[in-house]
Amino acid sequence: MTRRAEQQGPPLREVLSLQSPSAMQTLSRQASMADDVERLQEGESHLRLEIAHLTQQLAASRDGNNCNHEVLMQAEEAATLAKASATTLQQDLATAKSQRDAAWKELDYLQNQADGKQMDGRLPFVTQYEVLPKPEREGDRHATWRPSSHRDLANPELAAILRKVAIDNEVMVAISNSNYAMPGGMLDTWMEGVKRANVTNAMVIALDRETKDHAESMGVPAHLMILQVSEAQKGVGSNHAVSGLKFRILRPILDMGFAVLLSDVDIVTLQNPFQHLHRDCDVEGMSDGWDNATAYGYNDVKEDASMGWARYAHSMRVFVINSGLFYIRPTLASIDLMDRIIHRLDTENGWDQAIFNEVIFFPSRPGYFDPAVTRRIMDYTLFMNSKVLFKQVRHNAQWVGHRPVTVHVNYHPDKHPRMLAIVNYYVNGKQDALQPFPDGSE
Repeated sequence: MTRRAEQQGPPLREVLSLQSPSAMQTLSRQASMADDVERLQEGESHLRLEIAHLTQQLAASRDGNNCNHEVLMQAEEAATLAKASATTLQQDLATAKSQRDAAWKELDYLQNQADGKQMDGRLPFVTQYEVLPKPEREGDRHATWRPSSHRDLANPELAAILRKVAIDNEVMVAISNSNYAMPGGMLDTWMEGVKRANVTNAMVIALDRETKDHAESMGVPAHLMILQVSEAQKGVGSNHAVSGLKFRILRPILDMGFAVLLSDVDIVTLQNPFQHLHRDCDVEGMSDGWDNATAYGYNDVKEDASMGWARYAHSMRVFVINSGLFYIRPTLASIDLMDRIIHRLDTENGWDQAIFNEVIFFPSRPGYFDPAVTRRIMDYTLFMNSKVLFKQVRHNAQWVGHRPVTVHVNYHPDKHPRMLAIVNYYVNGKQDALQPFPDGSE
């Protein structure tokens, strides 16, 4: 049985065991199907990485001055076989997902029956699917819960659009106001990228009516949330203040049982990001780092000559998770993370990304307990920041043929022109599209 099924199983199992043996069989079948899907997704992820590696090797072999024909043929054959295996695996994955979804629909039907029986007293009340997000609850703080009719009551309108948009209870969310929602503007470029990558479970949280209307006119689902920037955040600048609202927006979505891939609108989506997630941590985020050390961590040594023999002191460093692109799962630890960030943004004049990382990484200490979220850093070559692209990738032939999943224009102030250039380079095949831009900003 999968970890997800183990976490969700006991509350639902208690309800279904009071209904019928067939209900228990459905629960077991769903767990088996979910197990198959996780196994196939992991295999597909490994194959995608292998194909990307083989494609880079093949491009390097073709570009080499002393290209060995036999080596080139072997590389081409390996790449062809890997692509064929990926195609077969994708077909198996689609079948497994279909079977799993059918089992989920049956469970939803059984849950609705249980809801009715509980409400009229024919069954004892037990909340279905989810582990209740209460701080006093004992057990796994990293266990996820699923949506339920009980949870929908907190915000029926939001629940309705999330259920309509989400796939496997996952949704990609961008937050925008009218500053970006104009014809041909940055939100349009974001939406076009998402649709081009066939991300059908994406939506916009609109901070004003104009943005909601504009997103819907482009065929992207949108939900209106009118939120006010806290007094403490009014001095940090409008962009950072609006960015800080994302945590207040994510909190109720997580509480309803949906996992969220939060995306800023200065991101170009080139592949479906949900096909490249690991889903093994509370938070999975892109890095501001530009190599293995800065992205994933390194041992940093500070010298103090006055200490003599003990002159070298070691510390661990890792560059921050970018708060503009991260995947977060509905767990107790995630809810605690959101609450602590929201409290600090309501009471401090701080940058939301800095606070986000401090709450994630800083440990418990006298007078403070950290939420202890588990975290994963996304592959920085797939979920790429604009420093990696403009300072490294475009200058190095080994990256020819490599296609990132997303590119976040976070290191450069001329965001939209660079976004359009990225589209021209990766989508329209204009090899010189990135050349007019400097490595940094001028």
